[in-house]
Amino acid sequence: MEGSERSSTALEFLCRHLVALCVTYQECNESGPTGEPRFFACPGTIICVRGVGAFLTAGHTLKDWDKLLKQGKVRVISAALADTFGSECVTVEPIPFDFVNEPRFYIDDDEEGLDFGLISLRPYYARLLARNGVKAIFEENWINQHTIEFDGYAMIGFPDEFITSRIESSCGEVYVLGVVSPTMIPLKRLEQAPPGRPTRLPRFIGQLHPDLQIGSIKGMSGGPILGFRFGPPMAYWVVAIQSSWLPHERITFGCPVPVLAELIAAWVDDLPEQHGGIDP
Repeated sequence: MEGSERSSTALEFLCRHLVALCVTYQECNESGPTGEPRFFACPGTIICVRGVGAFLTAGHTLKDWDKLLKQGKVRVISAALADTFGSECVTVEPIPFDFVNEPRFYIDDDEEGLDFGLISLRPYYARLLARNGVKAIFEENWINQHTIEFDGYAMIGFPDEFITSRIESSCGEVYVLGVVSPTMIPLKRLEQAPPGRPTRLPRFIGQLHPDLQIGSIKGMSGGPILGFRFGPPMAYWVVAIQSSWLPHERITFGCPVPVLAELIAAWVDDLPEQHGGIDP
């Protein structure tokens, strides 16, 4: 295959680990909603810990939304999980999702080096995601990562500059049509953090190539970072969740999956029973 076609096929295959949380909302003040509806999308992946599935993304994203909701500064009109990016996708319709009320857990702590959050998925959501080809991360995917020598890394997500939206109306109803385009960005792993950026727990640290034609990776927070072993046979693992970056140095940080998995397990133990589990 030609290079561009091969890259497109690889991205489509890897996007079976990519899910977008899409939210249509209105800003509010003391008098109620103000202005036109807006569209927001953030990337994430699906993780299964102790039989419970969850949408895993950046902690600061969920923290910011919770703050806005509690302060009454936004009103969520609708929300959905878009799972239409992978090669095994059978339907292009996103899954309506109760973003406001589903149980969630997040940590955003610069000193610790933790920035991840997750929203519990009822079995209903998990089954729909699996039917559309989404592949969850299970313990066997991260438990032995420390023994693997990776040959390369990349992250996937939705840079803000590639997200578009427009306001449309139908039958007297006004709604927002949002379009997100997945992007894969290769990374060079760095062994040491830049000066002044130490953390207690280890983080993934990667650098974008200086010639990469992208203005910003803003909007990629929560997207999976993949580690590759070129083999043979070729293999890959979801190694971290992208959390932040230094624009001038073009350095990005991620929260490693083996680090966050233990904290997720403790949260899962406290979930109400009705959230059930999913079949691997």
